[in-house]
Amino acid sequence: MNKLTKALTVITAGAMCMAALTACGSKSNSGNATSDEILLWSQTTGPDAENAKKTFDAYNATDPKYKVKLVTMKKDTFNAKLATAGRSGKDVPDLAWVASEEVPTWQSQGLLNEWSNLDGSKVTEDAYVPSAWEAGQVDGKQYGVPGIMGTWVMYYNKDLVDKYVPGAMDDGIASFDEIEKAGAAAKGDGIYSYANSWMFQNYDNLYLQMGGKWLGDSGKISVNNETSKKVFEEFAKLNKDGYMLPQGQDATKNFLNGKLIFMPEGTWSLSNVKKATFNWGETFVPQWDPSNIIQCSGADQFVIIRSKTERPKEKLDGMVDLMTWLQSNQLEMLKSGANPSSVAMLKNEEYAKIPQAFLLKDEKARDAVNVITTPGLSYVNSEIDTRGWDMIQGKADITQTMNEIQQVAEQKTK
Repeated sequence: MNKLTKALTVITAGAMCMAALTACGSKSNSGNATSDEILLWSQTTGPDAENAKKTFDAYNATDPKYKVKLVTMKKDTFNAKLATAGRSGKDVPDLAWVASEEVPTWQSQGLLNEWSNLDGSKVTEDAYVPSAWEAGQVDGKQYGVPGIMGTWVMYYNKDLVDKYVPGAMDDGIASFDEIEKAGAAAKGDGIYSYANSWMFQNYDNLYLQMGGKWLGDSGKISVNNETSKKVFEEFAKLNKDGYMLPQGQDATKNFLNGKLIFMPEGTWSLSNVKKATFNWGETFVPQWDPSNIIQCSGADQFVIIRSKTERPKEKLDGMVDLMTWLQSNQLEMLKSGANPSSVAMLKNEEYAKIPQAFLLKDEKARDAVNVITTPGLSYVNSEIDTRGWDMIQGKADITQTMNEIQQVAEQKTK
């Protein structure tokens, strides 16, 4: 697709990768590191966690000097335990698997050690998608090594497109104009053209597509602006016109039942979409300007947690060995719908066969990918998720609500 060569902007949408494919391994009552193992903490949600478990089991089967012990927990528990352990420097994991926007947060709190032993190893910038590697940096230092990339994409019903908006997907891109046309044509048959199943993902994408910037003149996050207002005005129009799937209805269920034409969803939804009995496709999220593609994604990171007990060099080298092995052994984790962060996996023939490979198959597109790690954006997105439907349905004034969301973000990033 030649439009892959156009600008792709990728943003860490909350803990998008981690919420969808959080590592799952041998659970243990002990979350404490020992001298002969690499203790890895991860957040646990998502139906495809078993694929991650298989990956680390496979690594341990290679009989490395330091095997991986995976301890999983829910996100809230993970954050609380990591903060407590990190500040004390006691009973900490060796590694934590985190969303990329969390890296600057944990680093600013003094919880992370730099990956300082990468010289001479194969864990180098040119081994990864540029934006994924850069997402692990803070002030020019490498605090994260990339894991996988979960992306907010769009699935569509090819049969319904042919029926209601024939030719709309010939270029592989669905514009908001085309979504409105599809909605107008299909409404009489009780079919919706758009779903807003995860509010902040769709907000983030459209905000950037409309030219929005996350940082204001002060260098701090700024979302109480005209662009945010335009985003929710567009969503409100789709909802008022009856083109948007109503709040509370299951997007995947409606899609599989042939009642939804375009479904923005995560790459991790692939296993459900495969159950469809009609012709379907996967492509970029809906675009405001099809000539300038902007596509949000996430790139999770492996970070070293600060410990009061100095880790031996051999163990740190063992962590590098694990990162090196993962560069060529992510296929199980990718089966859930994620994309790899390593260049080696991009060349894997089996990866090239999976639907989401279109996102990174072109070198120019990979070079254009930019993972944003804006401090405070996760607070904005959390509020957007909670309050977005009220703005869409006219229950809350958009400008006032975005001002309040701005205040929350400012307070939490002080």
